[in-house]
Amino acid sequence: MYNVGANVWWAKCGNRDVKKPCPVCFGKKQVTLILGNDDTVILPCNYCMRGYEGPFGYIEESEFFAEPEYVLITGVEIEKTFDGDKIKYRYGSYILYENRVFDNKEDALICCDGIKKQLEIDQQKRADHIKTNKNKSYSWNAGYHLKEAKRYEKKAKYHRDMAKICKGKAR
Repeated sequence: MYNVGANVWWAKCGNRDVKKPCPVCFGKKQVTLILGNDDTVILPCNYCMRGYEGPFGYIEESEFFAEPEYVLITGVEIEKTFDGDKIKYRYGSYILYENRVFDNKEDALICCDGIKKQLEIDQQKRADHIKTNKNKSYSWNAGYHLKEAKRYEKKAKYHRDMAKICKGKAR
């Protein structure tokens, strides 16, 4: 147990918005459209545009982070239960749970890695990431994913066969 005023390593984890270059305009804020008669038209990028403000050249994506932080404990809370004492530490407005507070950075880093991996696994299992079309039922989405898996398996077999033929023709 740590006392108020102790410096500890906290396995700080969560998610934050990260700015990334727009995958459509690549930060240029405009795209070029080539018409059927080969005329070109330069248009503002709609992908990174928000409302009436125009394109920004970047998008914001939520990303998990896990990094140890050296903090000063400003408070200690002990909750007495039938299961035993539960200790929570305070750092400013943050609550630091006992299983995420460490004496050294290495242990906090190991904890961070485990938490980040678990957050990513949980994210993949969330319903809004499982479903391709959120307006369709789970059975429709399951059928879609099975159909796509079969299609890609056929493509992979075709390309493996073509690679064998190419190897056979090579000197």
